[in-house]
Amino acid sequence: MKPVQKIRAFILATLLVSGALFFSGCGKGDSILPKSEHEKLFDNLTSPLGNKQWFLKAIYENGVLQPLTDAQKRYYKTYTRTQTPFTATFLDDDGNRGEAYLLSVIQLKEVITNSPLGAATRDYVVKELTEKTLDIQVTSPPGTPAKVVREVYYAN
Repeated sequence: MKPVQKIRAFILATLLVSGALFFSGCGKGDSILPKSEHEKLFDNLTSPLGNKQWFLKAIYENGVLQPLTDAQKRYYKTYTRTQTPFTATFLDDDGNRGEAYLLSVIQLKEVITNSPLGAATRDYVVKELTEKTLDIQVTSPPGTPAKVVREVYYAN
């Protein structure tokens, strides 16, 4: 066999083997399962890439829209996903830090871990959580005057 024929045979064999390997890897072997609603909402909260910053848009107290102060107009929260499913770290504009848990499609729990008085918990009801909107509501704890506070945030 001439050297040119050997090179052509080698190239042809390489292409055939490469093609076979490529197409065998693209078969119907492992299929990707669609994400659950819970997983989609967690992606919306933190972003699939890692973290997301949310900016306060509106506050309602007992259903009444409250005017935002200048500080509230700049207020933000950042949620950063961790390796634990449905768990994120969070930081807000008030300096609070801690863990956030998306317990279900309607429950978000924040545990503030840097409070001087010890860990503090905020339990929210998730009213809406999309890629651009976070609408959460918290009720005042027992033993305090009844108040329902709804916080609406937007993401860029």
